[in-house]
Amino acid sequence: MQVLKKKTKTEKKNSRKKHDLLAETPRPGTYPILDRVNTPEDVKALTPEEIPALCRDIRAFLVDHVSESGGHLASNLGVVELTVAIHRVFDSPHDHILFDVGHQSYVHKILTGRKDRFDTLRTPGGLSGFTLRKESEHDPFGAGHSSTSVSAALGFAEADQLSGSDAFTVAVLGDGAYTGGMVHEALNNVRPDLRMILILNENRMSISRNKGAFASYLARVRISEGYRRWKRRTKSVLRHIPLIGRPLENLISALKDQIKRRFYTLNYFEALGLYYLGPVDGNDPVAVERALGEAKRFGKNVLVHVITKKGKGYEPAEHAPEAYHNVAPCEKPASTFHSVAVEELCKEAEKDPKIVAITAAMSGGTGLYRFGERFPERYFDVGIAEEHALTFAAGLAAGGMHPYPVIYSTFLQRAYDNILHDVALQHLPVRMLIDRAGLAVADGATHHGIFDVAFLSEIPGVRILSPMTYGTLLAAMRQIRTTEEPVALRYPNTDEDPAVRQAFYPKEDYGAFGVRADFDGRADAVFVAYGPLATRVLAAEATLRAEGISVGTVLLEELAPYRKTAEALLPYLSDAGAILFAEEGIRNGGAAMILKEHLTDLGLPAARMAISAIDDTFASPDTPCDLYASLGLSPACLADRMRRHLAACRDVEKRGKGAADD
Repeated sequence: MQVLKKKTKTEKKNSRKKHDLLAETPRPGTYPILDRVNTPEDVKALTPEEIPALCRDIRAFLVDHVSESGGHLASNLGVVELTVAIHRVFDSPHDHILFDVGHQSYVHKILTGRKDRFDTLRTPGGLSGFTLRKESEHDPFGAGHSSTSVSAALGFAEADQLSGSDAFTVAVLGDGAYTGGMVHEALNNVRPDLRMILILNENRMSISRNKGAFASYLARVRISEGYRRWKRRTKSVLRHIPLIGRPLENLISALKDQIKRRFYTLNYFEALGLYYLGPVDGNDPVAVERALGEAKRFGKNVLVHVITKKGKGYEPAEHAPEAYHNVAPCEKPASTFHSVAVEELCKEAEKDPKIVAITAAMSGGTGLYRFGERFPERYFDVGIAEEHALTFAAGLAAGGMHPYPVIYSTFLQRAYDNILHDVALQHLPVRMLIDRAGLAVADGATHHGIFDVAFLSEIPGVRILSPMTYGTLLAAMRQIRTTEEPVALRYPNTDEDPAVRQAFYPKEDYGAFGVRADFDGRADAVFVAYGPLATRVLAAEATLRAEGISVGTVLLEELAPYRKTAEALLPYLSDAGAILFAEEGIRNGGAAMILKEHLTDLGLPAARMAISAIDDTFASPDTPCDLYASLGLSPACLADRMRRHLAACRDVEKRGKGAADD
């Protein structure tokens, strides 16, 4: 991922070149036309001559703000003219405007009264990086995961028809979302009489290959108002001619079909019965507005195929759109857990020709592109198709290969049944590398990796590992290479915390990972943690130790099988006065709840054990805040919870002794 660093004075001066790409682009921080736009009505009020200047303003605004906040830059630069045209042709919020994926909605947010909040973009309680229903009436449907728009749009359109509403539903489908299976499931259920406009935003490669200029003309003229009017009049005239009228109509229709077959290839959408318009230059404000106007006047279900340039108007993003797909606001570390994992996978693949790697359209985010460069014949990017990815991996495993699907935690949940039915039930050795484990502070609720432990824990036979040092990650990778069982190895989107390494592996004996403590003997208060929350737990421990409390932490790097982990934990906890499980994951069904039950079975008093986890919430605050503090998982919150729990346990112990003395 290319990183946009905060600009020095020299860099700001040099970066002004980006605004010279279009002669009239404003200086950074100045947006003459955009300053007059706060609502869709303001967009409609602009003259056609002012639209190019508005688009330049929007691009300047995006580059200036996203370079500071981080976010999806290239995709939004590409859809500026398209989004402006949508708001000039349709009437939000009466008409429903959906974006797939929702990260293409920055321009939509700018035009619907939210540009003044862009300094809070992708911060807890600030402006979401995706569409969000609770954020604005102009966001009718939230979309952080891909390929959902056609299904949702179909729901809106059917609801409007059933209720008698004249609203249109507009769904912008792009950025690879078309590769998701849900899109095709929904298209199979679309009826042509719905007031639904599907906009296929193609910014990479053509989906529909037409033959020549005449075919392009036919594609456009087929639904133009003039063509439809001529078609109705011609049919009416022919049908009123005695005797020969109907045969003549059939002859003309057959001739039309022959011409169409000669010059035009029926595309996928038309084969499903949809009306197709395109391709249209999505970066030409006149052409795209005209096309959307025609689609709206048609009054039924139309698919408008637009072609846009990802990164349009910002030279670095135009030349490397993937690098600027999602930029970060600050310098990234030299190494991260996923870079270490992929490098080790490459080393193992050199020794094992049966190793294959699978990604679901996230080769850059997971770092798996490095594997693809070195082993292209054993590398599979299946598109945004997590369900297929897992069953494909199961088939590879059943066929004798050693598959490694590498998927974000938040996207893995889309393949739950495939893991359960196709992998675990058949006890196939699929090695799932789960990236982005834990809270996603910038991307918010749609991208938190907080459910994987809970949903994987209820599947029999899945081993769950959560290494928190590079050394234990490498040890785990080498260990699972020869496994004969399904394995889920999860890691965060961070670099290694030296404090964690020094606390639990001072001798660097990484091979003995699983359950490790940073104390010897007995501690009055013991934290039990796993995953990236270990960093905050150690900070809480330091606070309590400074107060004179005897405290320690146990780090779990192997969660399931849980009975084995509970038995390994017991010696560290049996003499503790108070035990607090700290979990950066959902409480219900999580590791803490399961381990507490097993430890109770092993004789540890349940009253001594408490849990701090994400409790029945999607972790989506409404106001700006420290996300961890809002969930009770900041160092201060964890220290306070342990103080209170320790005091309560001591009080119970005192009362018990008093009763015994009586």
